[in-house]
Amino acid sequence: MPVEIPLPIQFNPYKHHFRFLLSELENWYPDKPEEWRPKIFLIGNNLFDFYLGLLSSEKIAVLCNEYFNNRNINNLQSFNTWMGQRDWKKIQLPDESEWLIKRGNLEERYIHIHPAKYSKHTIRVRAATLKTVLVLCIYKIPISNDAAENLQKVNRLRNSVLNLSPINSLDDPDSGILKLWQLFADAQSK
Repeated sequence: MPVEIPLPIQFNPYKHHFRFLLSELENWYPDKPEEWRPKIFLIGNNLFDFYLGLLSSEKIAVLCNEYFNNRNINNLQSFNTWMGQRDWKKIQLPDESEWLIKRGNLEERYIHIHPAKYSKHTIRVRAATLKTVLVLCIYKIPISNDAAENLQKVNRLRNSVLNLSPINSLDDPDSGILKLWQLFADAQSK
């Protein structure tokens, strides 16, 4: 867990937090893969929800802790009582984003949080898509107006850096890679 996530919260900002990754990208360089490759693999291999809002990962954890402390849920026993037989519950933060609450798998991080499906300020993302876009950003590959050129750049890095299969097209207007790549490119140009 990154040190900035306060106990007892378990939260993976590498997988779920856009602005956290933007700040990480400022220190990730193509010639130092040992610094960023292990972090990229923390993203996993699934489809997940990705928070785009303004709250920092630390602030999200603090707000979740406040939510529980305000309800006298301040230890594992009271948390388990609150959860009851449910596998998950949902809470809303002040920015109206919704967060799923589950039991953590670490003794000291017993509250596992991640953005709720289709919550305000979130998008659904495939892990391979996010990894691809992060590598494009690390290598500072610009988006071209030429779709074939973009596809070639994407597939070259997917294969050489991530050992992922090539994709057939970026032409689909709903292309997750192209949309997410543009989101990161726009944010990095500000």
